[in-house]
Amino acid sequence: MLVFLKHRLVVFSTPKCGSTALEKALAPLSDIVLQGDPRIKHCTFHRYKWRFEKFLAIFDTEPLDTAALIRHPQDWLGSWYRYRHGSWLDGTAQSTRGLSFDQFVEGYLAEEQPAFAAVGSQARFLTHPKTGETVDHLYRYDAFDEFRAFLEQRLGQEIALDRMNASPEMRLSLAPHLARRLEAACAADFALYDSAHAPKPQSRMRSLIRALAS
Repeated sequence: MLVFLKHRLVVFSTPKCGSTALEKALAPLSDIVLQGDPRIKHCTFHRYKWRFEKFLAIFDTEPLDTAALIRHPQDWLGSWYRYRHGSWLDGTAQSTRGLSFDQFVEGYLAEEQPAFAAVGSQARFLTHPKTGETVDHLYRYDAFDEFRAFLEQRLGQEIALDRMNASPEMRLSLAPHLARRLEAACAADFALYDSAHAPKPQSRMRSLIRALAS
């Protein structure tokens, strides 16, 4: 999580949404950087409202604006699957080596998730469980160009982002019946994604070109 007191903005590090690249680009401009331990780096919106916002009130009595990225739920799970397919997790309970993407999603949808599929939820990460409140400025991951433009306007300077900590390239597909189960079970995640800022038509075309080239 990145805090910009002068610009009155807090940027959350949603897991598997380019948080490492954002941290590298924006940390030098930030007043406070939560990094390192994933529990700290990926501070949830709930924990922020519960404790950290009160700490920031020492320096600014008015609540700061909040911003974050959110990924399409199926694409988000695909990123987790690919990441946990990496050799650095070989032999561990978190590894997805030897598993299909369908098996990974089945594990995610299970009442008791196996370790390889226990990756949380974007809706739980970005939503207060009691009030239903979420961040002020929520952008889809495929609207990255718009999110960067928002940050540049807010911080008053251009931002260069490098791809970092990327999951291994892998084309994935999900069986239709599992896609329907996922949409039903994760309705809150899909609804939150649908509510976020979408990419403009030209950005969609650039995203498609990048996807076809990968």
